[in-house]
Amino acid sequence: MKNLLAGLVVATLATAAHAMEDRFWDYYTPYPSNYIGSDQWWAGDAASGDWWGTRNWLDENHGVEFSFTYVNNLAGNPTGGLSQGFTYTDNIAFGTKLDLEKLIGWRGGTFTIAATDRNGNSLSRDYIGNQFTVQQVYGGQTIILTDLHLTQKFWNEKAEVKAGRFSSGDDFASSPLYWLYMNNGIDGNPQALPVNASFSAYPWASWAARLRVDPCPEWNAMAGIYQVSNKTFNRELHGVNFSFEENDGVMILGQIGWTPEFFKRPVTRAAADSASTAKAAIAPGDGRVTFDDDAETTTSAESGMRGLPGHYWFGGYYSSWSYAQFGTAGTAANAYGFYWHADQMVFQEDPGSSQGLTLWTAFVLSPQENIAKVPFQWNCGAAYQGLLPRRDLDTTMFGLAYGSFSDDYGNAGDAYNGDPVSYEMALEWGYRVQLSNFLYVQPNIQYIVQPGGTGSIPDAFVLGMQIGVTF
Repeated sequence: MKNLLAGLVVATLATAAHAMEDRFWDYYTPYPSNYIGSDQWWAGDAASGDWWGTRNWLDENHGVEFSFTYVNNLAGNPTGGLSQGFTYTDNIAFGTKLDLEKLIGWRGGTFTIAATDRNGNSLSRDYIGNQFTVQQVYGGQTIILTDLHLTQKFWNEKAEVKAGRFSSGDDFASSPLYWLYMNNGIDGNPQALPVNASFSAYPWASWAARLRVDPCPEWNAMAGIYQVSNKTFNRELHGVNFSFEENDGVMILGQIGWTPEFFKRPVTRAAADSASTAKAAIAPGDGRVTFDDDAETTTSAESGMRGLPGHYWFGGYYSSWSYAQFGTAGTAANAYGFYWHADQMVFQEDPGSSQGLTLWTAFVLSPQENIAKVPFQWNCGAAYQGLLPRRDLDTTMFGLAYGSFSDDYGNAGDAYNGDPVSYEMALEWGYRVQLSNFLYVQPNIQYIVQPGGTGSIPDAFVLGMQIGVTF
C-alpha cells in the first residue's frame, strides 16, 4: 500500500511539474509580435510589441493599459522672418489607464494618470516672430503632470463624469483632424482660445470636472468647470501644485455636438478591414498619450449601413478672473467667447471606409478686444486618407489659420516695433507617411503671412518634419 501511495504521489508531482513546465514555457515563449523586424511585429500597434504577452494580459484580464509616445518637430526657415535658423523640439508622453471594473469590480469607472516631457527650442520665437507657432510640441519645455483624473459612466453608458486634473482642451474644441497638423494655430485646439483666455490646452492641466451626455447616437452635450490660476501655466511647478488660492477663478465651458452620417450605403468587407486600422491614421500629432477608446474610428461592417460621417459642434466659455487690459493698469473681471467647428467627409472610396476626402472649418470669436489678443480666428483645411495607390493609411492634408489682432493690443504698442497690427495667416501642406500602425514620418511646408501681424517682418517660408512613434 505504501509503495502504491508513493507511486501515486510521485506520478502526481511529475504530472503537476510537467503541467507547470508547459504553462511556464507557454507563458514566456515570445509572441511573434515581439521579434523586431518580423511582419507580425511591424503590423502591431506598438514599437515595443506585446511584451511577450504581458501587455495584452494586463489589459484584457486586469484592465491595466500603458501608453508611451514620442513626437519630434524639425523646422527651419530658409527665407523670411526675423532671421534664418533651424530648431528641434520634441514631446515624450507616458501614462497609464486603469479599467476599474476589470481591476476591482467598480463598474463604469476608469482612472488615468499621464505626464509629458518636452525639450527643444521654438523656431517661431527665436527666428520668425509669429503668433501661430510652427511647432506644435513647443510649450512647457519640462516634465509636467498632464492627467490625473477619474471617469465614471452611467445611464447605460450614455453619460460620463470626469473629475480630477486635466486640460479643458482635452474635451472641448478638439478634433482628431487637428492632430494631423504641425502648426500650433491648428493642432490641438484653435490657438485663440488659450491666447485670449485661460483655456488650458495640452500639456497644461488644472482641477476640473466635466459632464458628457450622449442621449442618442447623433447628438451629444458637454459642460465643464475648470480652475483658473497663474499656477496652471508655470512650468517650474511641473503641474503638481494642487493648491487653491483666494484669487483663483473658474472657467465654465459648454458644447453641443452633432455627428450625422449622410448617404448611407451597405458596408463592404474591404471597407470594414480598412476601418479596423483607422486609428493609426489619426494618431495625435502632439504626442499626447492615447488609449484604445480615445480616438474615434470607423466602425466595422456589423453596422450594416454606413455613410459620409460629419462632426459639428458649437461651444462657448465664460471665465471669472482678473484679466489684464491692453495699454492700461486696469483689469477686466471676466472673459467670454464662442467657437464653432464643422467637418464633413465629402468623398468616400468605399462605404464605411476611412479612406477619402474630408473638409473642415472652425472659428473662434472673443469680442472683448481690450483683453483678447486675437479676437477672431478662422481655420479651415482638407485631409485625404489613402490618396496614393497602396498607401491606404497615409494622409495628405492642407490647413489654413487666420487670426485678426485686437486694435487695443496694437494701440498698446506691444506688437513688433510697436507697429500697428492687422492679421497673421499660416498655411500648411503636409503628407503623413504611415510606415506602420505605430510609426509615421510627416514632411510639411508652411508659409507664414505677416508674422506678428504688423507687416514689418518678411513673410516666412518654413520647411518642417515631424516623426511620431507609439511604444
